This record gives sequence, C-alpha cells and structure tokens, in this order.
Amino acid sequence: TSSGCIENFAYVRIGEVGGTGHNMGICRLISSLAGAPMFWFSGPLTEALGVDVVLVLSLLAYVIRFLNYAFMKHPYHALLAEALRGITFAAFWSSGSMYAHKISPPGMSATMLLIM
Repeated sequence: TSSGCIENFAYVRIGEVGGTGHNMGICRLISSLAGAPMFWFSGPLTEALGVDVVLVLSLLAYVIRFLNYAFMKHPYHALLAEALRGITFAAFWSSGSMYAHKISPPGMSATMLLIM
C-alpha cells in the first residue's frame, strides 16, 4: 500500500539527501503529532464532508507526499510530507473503517474490519 511504501522508504530517502538519525527522529515526531489529533477529528470531518471526499483527499495527500519525497533536496523538506501523515493515515483509515461498517451485512461489521 501507499502507507507501506512511505513508512519503509522515507527514511532511506531522507538519508539519500544527507539526513541523519536526528532528522529522521524529528520527522517521526512531526508525523505522530499530525496523526494523533486527526484520529480525534476524523469522525466529525467524515460526517461533514462524507466518506468518499475524505478518502479522495487522503489519496491526493499521498500524491503530494510522494512528490515531496521524490523532489526533496534537503532532509527538512520531508517535514511537509510527514505533516500530511494525519490526512494520509489517520483520516484514511478511520474513514475507511466507517465505510466498511456502513457497507457490511448485518452482524458482519467486525469481519469487514478484519478484511480491511
């Protein structure tokens, strides 16, 4: 998945442009700080915009993250990409969970979430 590509190769890319472990730690901090509140706000956001819109916005944010990593020249350019993690991970998965629950047959919600 897109999340797996970024989570596994972002630090390799940061290292390619001269990043150190310190830079990578700051990037992880930023991504965690961006993701945690988005889990909290993703419910109201999804109710306001709709599941489809939030999922599309999440995928567009992935495109921006990938392009940012592709063209970055300095390790701190990754901070923008990591700040978008709240949308790409938290909003995507919480909205996806809501959608899976919505389309699941009666009594099969947990199974749909397991498959997702």
